[in-house]
Amino acid sequence: MRFRLAGRHRSKDVTLFQHGAASIVLNAERDSFADAFFQQHGLSLCASAFRVDDAKVAFERAAGFGYAPFSGRVGPNERVLPSVQAPDGSLEYFVDETPNAPTLYESDFVLTDIDGPSEVGPLTGIDHVCLALPADALDTWILFFKTAFGFEAERSWLVPDPYGLMRSRAVRSADGSVRIALNASVDRHTAVAESLDRYHGTGLNHVAFRTDDIVKTVAAFAADGVPFLRIPPNYYDDLAARYALPDELIDTLSAHHLLYDRDENGGEFLHAYTELVDNRFSLEIVERRGGYDGYGAANAAVRLAAQAQRRK
Repeated sequence: MRFRLAGRHRSKDVTLFQHGAASIVLNAERDSFADAFFQQHGLSLCASAFRVDDAKVAFERAAGFGYAPFSGRVGPNERVLPSVQAPDGSLEYFVDETPNAPTLYESDFVLTDIDGPSEVGPLTGIDHVCLALPADALDTWILFFKTAFGFEAERSWLVPDPYGLMRSRAVRSADGSVRIALNASVDRHTAVAESLDRYHGTGLNHVAFRTDDIVKTVAAFAADGVPFLRIPPNYYDDLAARYALPDELIDTLSAHHLLYDRDENGGEFLHAYTELVDNRFSLEIVERRGGYDGYGAANAAVRLAAQAQRRK
């Protein structure tokens, strides 16, 4: 996915990777919160960081609603990051930046440009994150994001999985810059249910990254060896009939295993998924056109069926 090694933590076994505006931190520190979380859940998302105007105010809001604060070991001259625990025990950090002061990455990491500048590459940032939840936890997570962060909840969807139904609902920040989709299912053999078994609880379903040209991006990543989920040919036959798309566009979508959706205003959403990583989560590449604001829910059944075939 062409993330560059951007830095190493000053006092911990923690590595920073960046691509465009997206930053991913890999934590291999022994005897840490991340280590304990890994022992319980395996490869997973143990923490997220949210950029806010005032970290202290945001933290006090969340703590005021009863969410447990967390404080870890902090080295000399490193940033103290206020955080609370989410319903699954993972951490949610609040980060702000002061003008003319070192950024979080500058204060906590030894930065490197060994792989080139972070803006090089076709990804522009994180579009959304999707979590798989126990069936009885969906409302708890919605309440958590609404109270602790002031997020808004979107409409709920029922999505057919080859082995049952999945309920999906997303939350977002007021400006739409942060989006988190939440999936849950009461059926025992759906993709969500199998995810819960692997994680021993709530876990990451996928991370979606934005691009301005998905055809070039997916082609470049595929040439690098990134394995993308293969979409069956009959999907494209149906797509051509449903939207009366030009043959050339259908051929392009099919050649790159791209999914397509269009809203009532003509906005378009093109997206592709990688194969599952460690049989746990996938990475999604998305391109939004013409103000499209959804998540391609119309394609969820096709994607879940393709993933189910790969799991057999």
